[in-house]
Amino acid sequence: MARSGVQRVHGWLVEDSGLYSNVLDAAGEYDAKVDSTANSSLAAHILNAVAVGVNTFVYTAVGDDESVDDYEEDIRVLAAALALHDTNKYIREAYGVDTDGNTHEAFEYYFEPNLDDESGDDFGIEEFLGEGYREDLLYLVQNTEISEDSTETRGTSSEFRGLERYTRIGDQAASIALRDGVHGVYDQLKRKLDADDVHLVEFTAVEQPVLNDLLLGTTKAAIAGERGMEHPGLVIGSDQESIVYLGDSIDREQLEGAVADTLPKQISNSFDFSCKLNWNSFDYDILAEIELPFEEKEDTIAKAFEKLLSRGSAGVEAFEHIPDSFHEYFPVLAKAVYVDGRSEFDDDAVQEEYDRIRDEQGPQKVKLHFIAYLVNNAESHHEFLEDLREKTRPELEADLTPESDAISAVVDRFFGSHTVEDLPGKDEMCFLCGAPTETKYQKGLSAVYRTQEYSRRVPPHAKYKSICEVCNLEYALFADICDQSDVSTNNNVEVAYFYFDEFLGDIRLRRRRTGNIVQGNSDELDDRDVQVSLIKPQYYLQPVYVMDENHRMQVVRQVMAAARESGMKVVIGRPFTRFDGADAVFADEEATRPQELLGLDVAERFGPKPSFVDGEDSQSHLRRALQLFKIMSMVGAEAKMTNPYLQLDQDTFHSIANFAVVNHDYATQLDVVQSYFETYHQEALMEMRTVAERGVDLFGKQFDSKYKKTKIFREALDAFLSGMNQQMEDEQLVDYVESQVYATAQREDYAGRVTPEQAQAFVEATRTYLIENDLYNLKKLSDWEDALVNSYYYAFDQTLTDS
Repeated sequence: MARSGVQRVHGWLVEDSGLYSNVLDAAGEYDAKVDSTANSSLAAHILNAVAVGVNTFVYTAVGDDESVDDYEEDIRVLAAALALHDTNKYIREAYGVDTDGNTHEAFEYYFEPNLDDESGDDFGIEEFLGEGYREDLLYLVQNTEISEDSTETRGTSSEFRGLERYTRIGDQAASIALRDGVHGVYDQLKRKLDADDVHLVEFTAVEQPVLNDLLLGTTKAAIAGERGMEHPGLVIGSDQESIVYLGDSIDREQLEGAVADTLPKQISNSFDFSCKLNWNSFDYDILAEIELPFEEKEDTIAKAFEKLLSRGSAGVEAFEHIPDSFHEYFPVLAKAVYVDGRSEFDDDAVQEEYDRIRDEQGPQKVKLHFIAYLVNNAESHHEFLEDLREKTRPELEADLTPESDAISAVVDRFFGSHTVEDLPGKDEMCFLCGAPTETKYQKGLSAVYRTQEYSRRVPPHAKYKSICEVCNLEYALFADICDQSDVSTNNNVEVAYFYFDEFLGDIRLRRRRTGNIVQGNSDELDDRDVQVSLIKPQYYLQPVYVMDENHRMQVVRQVMAAARESGMKVVIGRPFTRFDGADAVFADEEATRPQELLGLDVAERFGPKPSFVDGEDSQSHLRRALQLFKIMSMVGAEAKMTNPYLQLDQDTFHSIANFAVVNHDYATQLDVVQSYFETYHQEALMEMRTVAERGVDLFGKQFDSKYKKTKIFREALDAFLSGMNQQMEDEQLVDYVESQVYATAQREDYAGRVTPEQAQAFVEATRTYLIENDLYNLKKLSDWEDALVNSYYYAFDQTLTDS
């Protein structure tokens, strides 16, 4: 078994080829399964299958005394076969070609679609593997699923016979993961492999999502031997609170110790922390509250002063160059001058200069001007600076040593070794997670949660909430993510959690953040690079700011677009709240009422159900949602609306037609509107088209004003309303409406020869539409009268265009 060769294998699959990125680009927008309760993108399912199949092969087939390089061809063929194991599903989704399974026909179409604008082999299989393997790949694919018809390749003499065992393991594990998660994968691998080699380690997922993600990554790295473990395992996959791996059983305490030792360095490598500094004040802020190496905290303080002096402030002339040798003095000067407020010094020459500067600049500006003076005259006062550093540095270290160790606390929580404490009182409870604490939350007005905002855990007139050391660390990590993503915490901040699936195979496809998808006015993910690293995350946090309901709808649109393009699922929630995946590919835990009315709060799938599925086609998918957003955006732009996403209140034919007709001069010519109706409201559109056609028969073709085009329909609605208001029985009501319509048509010279049968057909079509769309009562008909008139106008114009 060559566990050490796995990273080299991942290099072939991910870093040295475009296989994974090609699969993501080509199959990311399609669904893996018909059942939306066990679904991910087709790309995520494929890559999970590749990862599990390849890892189990390396573990079982490559001996301790063998090199994984000797198996490169087998591994590449195995990976390519697993990438193609759902070829029939892919060509059906991408090209609309339906074949009876993974047949030779399906393979031929995949590689050579014979389309003018398509070159074939979208996953880049032959670039990754080379030519001449198609029959071998077809053999392996047809033998991956037991239910697959393998007649075409029966008797095939392939030198890669035996690899089908691993294609089956990979596909079955990826499918089971969708339904039963990591526990299902664990049970399946125990049946397929030596049970003693398969291990599941479980944790207690912490409420802090950034920290939970870091803990998972660090634990996987420790299991794989990246952090000095004596008996590394081979990670198969994980979810938010468990990891399945192959190898020798690893002692839990040893694993916890490795994570506790490594996590501080991992945090330091991944995040930048800062102190609070301006020309007249300084505060250690998060540096005094988290357990990081003291030297790193000193470096952070020094860099903050260098940055402040480099840009100039409080009348200090901007520094073009600050000597590297002065770097070590900034932290102790911050402690002495700002924190302790020292104004008296043992060195007479230094005291004289300090007094002079204070007289010239005043008691506030003297701090920064004094430090600037020392930078410019460091050689003259070298002895003073050295003495200050020697005496003050121990005091600074004491200031920067936290009262409690947040990293040890969160590792304890994650591994479940902490004891359950009695529930504290509200004034001693962390306002975010409820843990016992005495630390006051003092983050200021620019915080994610304001210092003096309302909290149910704070008395009405109390000044401060309380925050535990773990949430305080989470705050620092999340604030850095916001800073790196250019998301201001001055606005309301929410989080879009992007993830490929609840279960993630031993692959890392992107970095921690997806990029600034909202404030950058782009629907693109900034980070499109595929990477391999066990330390990278299980899920990907994208902070977004929200200004108002309309802006939030814009945010939702861009999050949906990013999810569909990347093949990721996504959940929108609040910061500092535990991340849990969802069955749906998009779920908004903070959805507004406008979203709910338009069905934009949940998307069960990436696209619609396949045509062969019996029953009503689900409209809860990203493709529909994004098309609806496009309609709102285009119409809103035409009308120069400041809040276009709040003008449409229902996803029905007549409501959308009304929205478009009222606000767009050429609504009846918009392809996006027509396409949406034909796809999602075809029945209502056809019913209204029937009404319009009967209107043409009765009233003639009208090419002038909207008034003339809709007059006979308005007459019918008015008659229905009048009769309903008089509480007429239905038969009497229909006769009354027909008579009113007939009389109106007869009075118009341009209507032509009118017959009672034409009036009857028109009224019956109108009545049918009202009944089928639940509008056949006085209240609803009155409320929707204008919208119905505009939807009739839309259908009337469509009828004229087609005739």
